[in-house]
Amino acid sequence: MRAHPARPARRAAGLLVAALVAACGSGADPQSENYGNLLASPGGLIVLEEEHRTGWMRTDCFGCHNVNNIHQVNRTGLPDDEIDLAGVRALVTAQGEAS
Repeated sequence: MRAHPARPARRAAGLLVAALVAACGSGADPQSENYGNLLASPGGLIVLEEEHRTGWMRTDCFGCHNVNNIHQVNRTGLPDDEIDLAGVRALVTAQGEAS
């Protein structure tokens, strides 16, 4: 007896959907992006074209920078008690790329 022609296609579609759903998201802790001491760069906290050629003048920062991987570690060289990373993350969550 031959299999119904739609069954292999349905099975393949089901496997594809399951694979895509399994690949979504991440259970891992955020991995902070590291660009060195931000205050030691030529522009400090201001993004300069010379340091950010591929992203210069783009408004879609989160197209390259995963919002879950930024502002996780104090990279200013200032003491941790002078930097409110939780506040910075809250600001980015509230204002998104406009922050």
